[in-house]
Amino acid sequence: MKSGAATMLFAETACDNILLEYSVPLREIQVQVARKDEDALLDEGSEIVVVRKDLWEELSMGPMNKKWMMMIETANGAKEAMERCTEFLEIKVDGIKTWAHAYVTPHAPFRLLLG
Repeated sequence: MKSGAATMLFAETACDNILLEYSVPLREIQVQVARKDEDALLDEGSEIVVVRKDLWEELSMGPMNKKWMMMIETANGAKEAMERCTEFLEIKVDGIKTWAHAYVTPHAPFRLLLG
């Protein structure tokens, strides 16, 4: 067993001697959202984009679609309601521009999550 700064656990497969991680640290990347630089949490296990309400208000991201509401299950198993959806949010990563529908929540431990 190996230990790192974040107390990462590793296991070795018997056949190929390959280190296989039980967990990996979260990654943040620099993006432009609504033409402003912002750190975004990159979550490869998530299938949606989530914006915390204070960031949505700060950047004046436009109207929220009140027809689209969603309940999500967080990583710790809790259920949380997404308030609404802001549609066609412009996100630029390393000069590549894309758009996503982003769900807005009042409570999150991050300002922007890219799933």
